[in-house]
Amino acid sequence: MKQRRISNSPLMDPSVCALVLIAPDVPDATSIDARAHANCKRTVAVVTRAAEAADVPVFVVSRHAEEQQQSTLLAEPSTLRHRRFVLEEHISPWSHKPFVDALTAEGRSILILAGLWLELEILTTALHALIDAYDVYVLLDATVPRCPHASEPSLNRLHQAGATPVITSQVIHEWSLEIADASSRTVLRALLPILMETQ
Repeated sequence: MKQRRISNSPLMDPSVCALVLIAPDVPDATSIDARAHANCKRTVAVVTRAAEAADVPVFVVSRHAEEQQQSTLLAEPSTLRHRRFVLEEHISPWSHKPFVDALTAEGRSILILAGLWLELEILTTALHALIDAYDVYVLLDATVPRCPHASEPSLNRLHQAGATPVITSQVIHEWSLEIADASSRTVLRALLPILMETQ
């Protein structure tokens, strides 16, 4: 097993982070709040660009093969740093061995989760990752609950288990402070005003 890299910084160091985007198929986009879905989609696009700039690996987990080509949530990635995984029905992302093995191979200690659905795939992935000794952060502005009443109990469960809720601007700001490369820092800082426009 590859040793996970640990940072001595209290901030999220991009060299120890991995971004996990969970986007199950949404055949009927009207099943969730249209504005929340649109904001989530825009925010995921910005954090994906930030991950590319900071050389943070991106793992995209979906339910159906068609979603790999055209997701209702995710923009098409532009680099080979993205890894895509298609899950079988009724299986947790953490039960998908190729995904867990690829994540382990990266040797990252911090997982940043976003996508659909907060109370289902995001919650179960976070809980499993915490048991496996990852530090877990959930991007609240890039994560949507299936049921509006699920947010509070899901966040309570995540907090109790040790996950940390954050917003995308926090992550990008911390990456920009931690990254050594000046050009990457400039790209990250330029994304912050774009992110503010989406909210």
